[in-house]
Amino acid sequence: MTDNDVIVKLYDLPSSVHGLIRQNGDGTYTVLLNSRDSRERNLATYKHELDHLRRDDFQPGDVSKQEAETHKK
Repeated sequence: MTDNDVIVKLYDLPSSVHGLIRQNGDGTYTVLLNSRDSRERNLATYKHELDHLRRDDFQPGDVSKQEAETHKK
C-alpha cells in the first residue's frame, strides 16, 4: 500500500459516525472522515481506518469482532 492507494475525503456523516473506509473497484481505498469532527478526531479516525486496511478487514464477517480487534491496540 502506498499513499497513492488511499484517497481521503471529508464528508457530512451522521454525528455518531466518525469515519469509514471502503475499497474501490480499481484497488484503491477511500477513507471518509466526518467533516463535523475536529482535526484531532479526524486524525485518530484516519489512523483507526488504516488499521482496518492493514488488517484486511474487508472480508465478510462479524464487524463487531473486527472493531474489537482494532480497538485492542
